[in-house]
Amino acid sequence: MIQINNLSYAYTDTPVLKNVSFEIKENEIVGLLGLSGSGKTTLLKILSGLLQPDKGTYTIESYLAYEKGKRNPILVNDLGVVFQDYNLFMHMTVLDNLALPYRLRYKTSKDESKLVALELLEQFGLSEHINKYPNECSGGQQQRIAIARALILNPRVLLIDEPTAALDQENTEIVTRLLKELNKKGLTVVVITHDLPFAQSICQRVIELKQGEIIRDTSAENYFMT
Repeated sequence: MIQINNLSYAYTDTPVLKNVSFEIKENEIVGLLGLSGSGKTTLLKILSGLLQPDKGTYTIESYLAYEKGKRNPILVNDLGVVFQDYNLFMHMTVLDNLALPYRLRYKTSKDESKLVALELLEQFGLSEHINKYPNECSGGQQQRIAIARALILNPRVLLIDEPTAALDQENTEIVTRLLKELNKKGLTVVVITHDLPFAQSICQRVIELKQGEIIRDTSAENYFMT
């Protein structure tokens, strides 16, 4: 589904990713692990379309993600992204945070977009919070809102950065269950995390980065046995 071949990226003269290659198959949950400075965040930005690699190729469903210096629209259509700080619109209600991107993408009416957003928020257990603003919600609720907003555009792949970083154990378990349920419905999930217990509980495969290079790419079972 996603194929990365000999990908490299440098900030000025400092290499951050060095000839990285891997494949993510459809309906996998893959964890990208590594210490700070390992290149995880840069890789996430490339996968999400925020950065263009200096060298190498990145394909989704056999389509080049970048070609002739331009980003392929497939990056917008097939990928949903949740960043660590959620990037919610603080001046909008929870309902409008979901309804707006849906309306802009599909050119629907305000009423129709709000109806779709409401149905999704109900599935995420957030119907009681639709008229709140994000800063009136807990960290766990904001995480679920951000995931719901990414999914309202029906991506095939969800990229999620440090999903448990600010969560307590209860909310970590809620997010873990939610991502597993979404995966069972066919969503491919790529998780960037420092949280090893979380990674062990959810990932089917682990790719570990160190100083911009992949040092391990194996099943989660094998990774956490050692």
